[in-house]
Amino acid sequence: MKIAVISDQATPTWSARQLLLAFESLGASTVYIRPSEMASVIGDGEYGVLHIPSLKPLELDGAILRDLGISLTLENFLRRIDVIRHLELTGTLVVNPVESMIRARDKYHSLMILNKAGIPIPKTFVLEDCMTVPKIVESWGRTVIKPIIGSMGFGVTSTESPDIAYNIARTLLQLKQPIYLQKYVEKPKRDIRAFVIGDELIAAYYRVQTSPTSWKTNVAQGAKPIPILKPDKELEEIAIKSAKTLNLYYAGVDIAEAPDGYKVFEVNASPQWKGLQKATGINVASLLARYIVSLIKK
Repeated sequence: MKIAVISDQATPTWSARQLLLAFESLGASTVYIRPSEMASVIGDGEYGVLHIPSLKPLELDGAILRDLGISLTLENFLRRIDVIRHLELTGTLVVNPVESMIRARDKYHSLMILNKAGIPIPKTFVLEDCMTVPKIVESWGRTVIKPIIGSMGFGVTSTESPDIAYNIARTLLQLKQPIYLQKYVEKPKRDIRAFVIGDELIAAYYRVQTSPTSWKTNVAQGAKPIPILKPDKELEEIAIKSAKTLNLYYAGVDIAEAPDGYKVFEVNASPQWKGLQKATGINVASLLARYIVSLIKK
């Protein structure tokens, strides 16, 4: 059995290394591949995905897609999506499926789908008109402004000033970026990351603010992970339903404890788990590798 870890990082990240070791411990042969090192060929009797520079066919039983890269042109982004689609069409199991990963990566698209499925989310507004933004902030009060595609809390800000919100929105439009607004959710200086594999919530932990001046709860921004020893049934159901609704084999689901109940902020189709592993002692890579191997063997 041959399994690839696909990521655009020049050298494997900690998570990627953990996955490679976990697959190898199960007897699989592994390869680390960057999307830029994958090429597609079709026509004249050929149909496959090749590995550059050898141009040998990538004969894989499975692959785990960790990322497609950042700061790409639209053309390169689409090309990388297509080469993963091509890999899937050759019969390789890709986890998470590329269509599901794209859906989850687009915060607004994923929230549309989650909301339609009855999953509670924060009130969200997406537009391309900076003149409307002050009216929304006047109505909502404190408002969160985020990039529509992003991770680890970078580029996210909050304000209750209509003037500041207008200036941020105008800058975003100058950078040819949409304006993504969410009504601020009051929460107890923490939020929850729930990690789902298949039909199971394998772990959940609080991400607790450690700075009195910071409102963000991303571990990458300094939040402290604290395990939730017994996640309640509602939390478990929301996390699993969120992953299933977006057709994800595994996911990190970010959930707030709002005054009126749980709300899903976003679903990460390629979550990191160093904080979770540190907090809980659970070997996520091992569980994920075993799950993927079981899917391949079906």
